[in-house]
Amino acid sequence: MKILLHKSWFLVLALVFLVATITGCALMEEGAVLGLGKYVDKRTTKKLPSIPVSQDAMQVEIVFIERPVSDPLLGSTLWNEIDEIGAVDLMDQENLKLNGFRVGHVSSVPPMALQTLLGLKSHLGGVSKQEESLLLSGRRLMLRSGVPTDIQTSDFYDKCKLELFSEDVEQELEIKEFEQARCVMRVKAHKVQDGWARLEFTPEMHYGAQQLRRTPTTIGWQLENRQNTTPLYNQKFEVTLNVGEMTVITAADEVAANSAGHLFFRGEGDKSDIQKILVVRLANMSKMDIVRSK
Repeated sequence: MKILLHKSWFLVLALVFLVATITGCALMEEGAVLGLGKYVDKRTTKKLPSIPVSQDAMQVEIVFIERPVSDPLLGSTLWNEIDEIGAVDLMDQENLKLNGFRVGHVSSVPPMALQTLLGLKSHLGGVSKQEESLLLSGRRLMLRSGVPTDIQTSDFYDKCKLELFSEDVEQELEIKEFEQARCVMRVKAHKVQDGWARLEFTPEMHYGAQQLRRTPTTIGWQLENRQNTTPLYNQKFEVTLNVGEMTVITAADEVAANSAGHLFFRGEGDKSDIQKILVVRLANMSKMDIVRSK
């Protein structure tokens, strides 16, 4: 009887050892891939829900193009196909031209010249391979309605002089000088309705040393590490875009050396013969919920 009990106990131990060996192998196989055991894998199958996109969120694509000033694509070849008249308010347009800016509106199907500049088409004749290698960079942002973002359009200037004309006071000339300066476009996107947004552009000069400064925000005053800021409110303008449409901003053809357009979209020294073009496209936007009364 004792021998039979001993044998049955031995069989039970052998069975337990076999089950433990099999399940242990399974745990090792899953752990080798996941870095976790089977138990942890089961616990993590219910993942946290993804963060929902805000109902007033807008996806904006920003592209910078740098081309030689002599590039034929920057002249009438490009601007004959871009709407300048309907792009911005007439008074804003006069102020912008007076200070060396040029702004246009482009449909969701950009003209051939702009497609070429954006690298969507092969270059037209007369443009060398060396010119083709100039910088073309971009980024995609998700903006909330009314929340600003900054786009730097120039390199740093050790010293620069800005000559600013004002159409409101019979073209009065204002001269400002800055040190350690850079040119920035502050952009706010405002949702108008489904598929439509109004983009507000305010040119700003950022200058001086970085330090903690009191800054107004949507939740009150906060301390931010930034430079001094001088907004050019007379050069502020708005463009209304449908999804897929874009605005093109650059310097005027004949622009004075110390004008705002020259500082923002041209350079100085070795870079004075290079012109920058800022292309901003409304890529997508979340849908508004329609509230119906019963």
